[in-house]
Amino acid sequence: MNLPIPSALPRAALHRRQWLATVGLGALLSACGGGGSDGLLDPEPSRLQSLASDLVSEGLVGTAVGWADAREVRTAVAGLRRLGGRALLEPGDLMAIGSNTKAMTACVAASVVDQGLLRWDSTLVQVLPGLAREALPVYRSVTLRDLLGHRAGVMAFTDQADIDAFERQVDDEALASLQQPADRQAFFLRWLLQQPPVRATGEIPGYAYSNAGYVLVSRMLAAATGQDWGTLLELRVAKPLGLSLFVGAPLRQGPNQPAGHAGQGGRLQPLALPEGMEQAWLGLLDPAGGVSLRVRDDALWLQWHLRALRGEATPLPPGYVRELLEMARATVSNYSLGWVVQARHGTNWLLHSGAIGGFEALSIVALDGSVAGLAHTNTTTQNSMALLFDSVAALMA
Repeated sequence: MNLPIPSALPRAALHRRQWLATVGLGALLSACGGGGSDGLLDPEPSRLQSLASDLVSEGLVGTAVGWADAREVRTAVAGLRRLGGRALLEPGDLMAIGSNTKAMTACVAASVVDQGLLRWDSTLVQVLPGLAREALPVYRSVTLRDLLGHRAGVMAFTDQADIDAFERQVDDEALASLQQPADRQAFFLRWLLQQPPVRATGEIPGYAYSNAGYVLVSRMLAAATGQDWGTLLELRVAKPLGLSLFVGAPLRQGPNQPAGHAGQGGRLQPLALPEGMEQAWLGLLDPAGGVSLRVRDDALWLQWHLRALRGEATPLPPGYVRELLEMARATVSNYSLGWVVQARHGTNWLLHSGAIGGFEALSIVALDGSVAGLAHTNTTTQNSMALLFDSVAALMA
């Protein structure tokens, strides 16, 4: 199928322990050490615009940057919607955030836990007994928390190799016979849970990053609530927080939205959208990486986190906020609820990045509630994520 699978670039961040120093965030953490936003200067609009424009001058097609503290949100955009076209990227354009979607799915899960319909330690065998009966025994005691923190050992589905393994064992006729999304999801998850577990990687015990794990989360949420993931996302994240979220590539909303770009034949090219059965199967991974949104909505999403971390009342689920506050006390790197936590120089930071279909995104949130920054691009190159890191580091310094 050759699907543009959402990838999870924080995996690389966990393995490259020096990335903070490389992009200048090491000095930033030392300088900003806690105590709220006092002493942090709001970036001038011209500075944000300059950062966005500088990213375009470095070879990115279109870029958006955002900054927030507990009081204000500021954003800027630069570049083009599509290489070879004349339409400029606009502040209201959608940008795909890939695996940054995971924190939103975790937020939904926390709301369901708060409601008492699930527990963090609810297992597959308790919530999905039919699916668990067909699974390898090793997966039956996997919990909701395990899946959200990538400790379940299920296949990653972050690159083409896992798609190829799936296709080798399932014939096209069987796949084509599954017309309803719920049937495709059930078929995929039955197959997934019959595959041997993958080995843990990196410095976190039991940690093995998996997009497919978040598909299992969405199945558990649907079983507990009777509503699909997209409906839950709208009702429990978008509406309470006042965000406009779109599930799918920006171009799915209309031809005047940005296209994703990647290197093909030695130069950047706009990427075609998958269609037909490819698109139908890619949609299974939406809970892991399917959201697109405006840069201002992404900045507002981060601002709600800052307010909650400062102890203010917010629409974020209380259980989600409690988990974030627990992460703020971490002394080592960790992953929970769609966020990597990095502990540096007495201050902890949440971060996550994502890439899908020629788009990339990065978000960083100070766990003391002081400041947050983000960057988007509709370009994937060998150094595009490093450029986003540099931009956010400069923005938050």
